[in-house]
Amino acid sequence: MLDVLRSTLKNTFIYSIGTFSSRLAGFILIPLYTSHFSVDEYGALGIMEISAQMLLSMMGFSLYNAFFRWYWDKDYINKQKSILFTILVFLVFQLGLFLILGLSFQQELSQLLFDSAQSSYLIKLLLLVCGFETIGVLISTLLRLKEKAVLYTFLQVGKLAIGLFITIFLITSRNKNIEAVYEAQLIANIIYLILILNLLRKNIVIRFEWKILRDMLSFSLPLVLTSVSGIIFNITDRFTLRFLSGMADVGVYNLGFKVANTIRVFVIASVNLALQPMIFKMMNDPDNKRFYSKIMTYFTYGLMFFVLFFALFAPEIVKVISRQNMQYWDAYKIIPLLSFSMLFSMLRDVAYTGLNITKKTRIIAMLIILAALFNIMLNYLFIPKWDFYGAAMATTISQIVFFISVYAFAQKYYPVPYEIRKIILMVLTGTAICLSGLIFNHWSLLLRFIIKIPLILSFPFILYLFGFYEPVELERLGQFWRKWYNPLNWRENFRKIKLI
Repeated sequence: MLDVLRSTLKNTFIYSIGTFSSRLAGFILIPLYTSHFSVDEYGALGIMEISAQMLLSMMGFSLYNAFFRWYWDKDYINKQKSILFTILVFLVFQLGLFLILGLSFQQELSQLLFDSAQSSYLIKLLLLVCGFETIGVLISTLLRLKEKAVLYTFLQVGKLAIGLFITIFLITSRNKNIEAVYEAQLIANIIYLILILNLLRKNIVIRFEWKILRDMLSFSLPLVLTSVSGIIFNITDRFTLRFLSGMADVGVYNLGFKVANTIRVFVIASVNLALQPMIFKMMNDPDNKRFYSKIMTYFTYGLMFFVLFFALFAPEIVKVISRQNMQYWDAYKIIPLLSFSMLFSMLRDVAYTGLNITKKTRIIAMLIILAALFNIMLNYLFIPKWDFYGAAMATTISQIVFFISVYAFAQKYYPVPYEIRKIILMVLTGTAICLSGLIFNHWSLLLRFIIKIPLILSFPFILYLFGFYEPVELERLGQFWRKWYNPLNWRENFRKIKLI
């Protein structure tokens, strides 16, 4: 199992370069947006982003999930290339139909999203970008399945860089507004697909697998509903704010969400990119359940450091990226809540393992629909009273309830000995540290750093006092410390890093 964990960590590190680049690009663009867009325009951009998520969830038919499940199935190993061809042809055909339908109602969609039919050009851009992204997701899935982490990261970073430079050019030199963001994405996606055409050619066999496609659609169609409901679950806060409060509150909330979502995009997504293929690859391994259990424990342990960092340093982060634009400063108040919501979303993702392995996609669909309805109800109850604070509370409570529900059903069909006591201990310890640190938000910058950094670093030591670590874990930590702390080993250790 250690070899599998080492391989997963290695790929996670490589994938994290791509996701870090994504977050870096996002942070570079946020000050540009806040200095060139009004709060209302930034809120409109947020509506565009969550609309894109909704479209992507429907356009792809969740076939990339079926591709994951079928690719390593021992009965279909010799049909991997024809399966890819089958999915690709199906997606291209249905994307054409989807685009024709969407473009026929572009003015109505513009009126719905922006209260104006004059933004139909944005709807065109949105539909085209989502169409190209859908094909891109399938190719990215192939790279992950083949464990081509370096190539995957190189292509993703290249696409991000192209999109970033074009966006900056269009906004600063051409004085364009939010349409510049999607024009840049469209160009970047076209270039990306051109670059991967040769790779695609080498990994397809021109043979259409009707029976396999039917089986995959039977598996994935409930996941389409799951995906759509999941998007609704994730975007209810901003859409409800849009209609119950106003676009300015959407802008403030959107900034707070983007900062907290860095945890998901950078850390959670990086680990999942490496982990998801490994989970299915190990489903027939005799020691797989212990592996799945430790994933949840170690994932929570590592993620908590990021949650605490963003929660405790939210004021400083918001002031830096908003370029002292005070209209956005209130965003820092919701980042701690949203950061913990990201932690519970990760726990839910891990808990899905048993349901995915046993192909219980209909149960997944049912759970996420119920979670989405619960989230909608909380938003309608909380937002009229507490504006964007209420939206953040609704999101966090919903994520907690969602995780508990998924965990209960997954354990029923595929029991895994998750270390729930340790999970609860980490969550309670992290919450206590976070609440302690928030007391010092009104102190000087230097004193805040002096107090908050040791608070974050105290997390593993507090866990030790509660008997968190197993003897073998303490032994490994001791070996690691002795190896790296001993000055006699420093030169050798740094030489190894340099060679890597």
